[in-house]
Formats: sequence, structure tokens, C-alpha cells
Amino acid sequence: MLVRHYMSAKPEILRPGADFKTALTLMQEHGHHHLPVVDDAGMLVGIVAERDLMVAATHYMGSSVEISEVMHRGAITTTPDTPLTEAAMAMVNNKIGGLPVVKGGKVVGIITETDVFRAFVKALRKGEVIHHAAMIKGKARRHTSPPKQARKAVAKKPARTAAAKK
Repeated sequence: MLVRHYMSAKPEILRPGADFKTALTLMQEHGHHHLPVVDDAGMLVGIVAERDLMVAATHYMGSSVEISEVMHRGAITTTPDTPLTEAAMAMVNNKIGGLPVVKGGKVVGIITETDVFRAFVKALRKGEVIHHAAMIKGKARRHTSPPKQARKAVAKKPARTAAAKK
């Protein structure tokens, strides 16, 4: 499961000089919560989250504020060929909801926690969930149903009642 299979390709992007109100409108129109910020050459320079824009709206009210003033510089990124689990762990470890996907420094997509949830649900539906205990022991296997021995043991075990104890 690679990032490329679950990312949103060709995301909406912003320029550093864009007004925060324009960015907020763009997010609301397209249902996004994170937007990469790129320079004139298309190179990633930051990322802005919806919460950053809401804070800016509260602090700056009617003023015009550029994205460059509220964006996060040095955004944590991933690549299209990164395993989805690594991208998800980067989001968890850094307490962020999305990662720009870059190739050669240029934004080719974005992967968000929603994309990771979708991948997880898809894997669950396909029965591709790895049994946790098996994974810890280094023996990953599909978790679809109990092993045959466990099913047989449960089937053979008689029910215990108060009358059976006497």
C-alpha cells in the first residue's frame, strides 16, 4: 500500500502572496482542510491548515493577510512511493492531519488522515488486516477467522451447567 494509491493527486495549491480569505474560500468550496503553498517555480514552500486560517480570521478580522504570514514553513512531506503506514506514522508522530506529496521538490499530491482512514476501511473490507500478535512475533498473516484448531476446540467443548457439576 503506497501513498500514490491513496493520495489526492493535483491538489489545490496556494502562492505565498495569496490572501488568507481567498485560501479559506478555496478550502470551503472544495472541502479541503490542508493546502500546499508553492513558489512561482512550483516548489513547495509551506502548508496551511484550515485551523491556521481560522486563527488568522480571528486575529486579523478585516485586514488583508498573506498566506506567507500564517503558513507552516518546512512542511513535513512524503513521496508517492512511500508506504502508507510510514506516511500515517509521520502524521501521528507530528500531530498533523496531512502531508504534501512531493517528487523532485514539486507537489504532486496530498495525503490526509481521511485518505488513510479510507485505505484502512478498504483493507478491512478485503480482509487484509494483519493480526497484531502475529505481527509482533514477525509472522504477519491475514486475520480473517480463528485458526481451525481453535474452532474445533470450541465446537467439542461441552456446555457446563450447574447440573453437569454434580
